Amino acid sequence: MTDDEGLAAVARALGHPARVHIVRLLSTQSECRGADVFSELPLAQSTISEHLRVLKEAGLINARPEGTSMVYCVVPGVLDGLASSIRDMAEAAPSCFAGKKGC
Repeated sequence: MTDDEGLAAVARALGHPARVHIVRLLSTQSECRGADVFSELPLAQSTISEHLRVLKEAGLINARPEGTSMVYCVVPGVLDGLASSIRDMAEAAPSCFAGKKGC
């Protein structure tokens, strides 16, 4: 997978407000039980489980069983990599239409 493919996969996974909310929640703590994630969102448990699956497949979060529940956490470095990639693009982008009548 190229860097662009990885960035696109992470961006797609973050393309839904519920998934952004889940990542925000998980990024504030070292780990979080599934029941706590479910109680944070006004969505059906099955819908939240699907969002968690998408985030996990994109490599944004990890999950591990603990007793009868699952515990989730953000994968270290993935958000830093996303921020770095976006920052690099923003810094490299010239001003659009800087004194020109078209691109």
